Amino acid sequence: MAETIKTMKNAQKLVKSFSERNGWKDVPNIDKFDHLHEELIEMSHHLRYKSEEERIKYVTENKEIFVDGIGDLFFGLCRLANQLDVDVEDAFNMVQKEILVRYNKNSETKPVKKNKK
Repeated sequence: MAETIKTMKNAQKLVKSFSERNGWKDVPNIDKFDHLHEELIEMSHHLRYKSEEERIKYVTENKEIFVDGIGDLFFGLCRLANQLDVDVEDAFNMVQKEILVRYNKNSETKPVKKNKK
């Protein structure tokens, strides 16, 4: 039985060791971007052209599809992060405040603007 992962950092480490055991190189690869895109498209097809009520009903009745899809996406995201030498937790923590401020409708704080490079 697979170990239970409690943190993003541990998930990323597990994916890295899994990749190493399989002889997979952690180098930037466009295929991983495409894989994540395909996973998102696959899940979105289940909800496409449905009303809000129909989408809610479909998700409720087919939860396993979305649990599996989110799991695949997160595993793939960890793989991509390893290929790009990005720590998932650090990346999340870097953007969370900006996103929370930008989209908080009740915030008195002005959104933080990103510097374009």
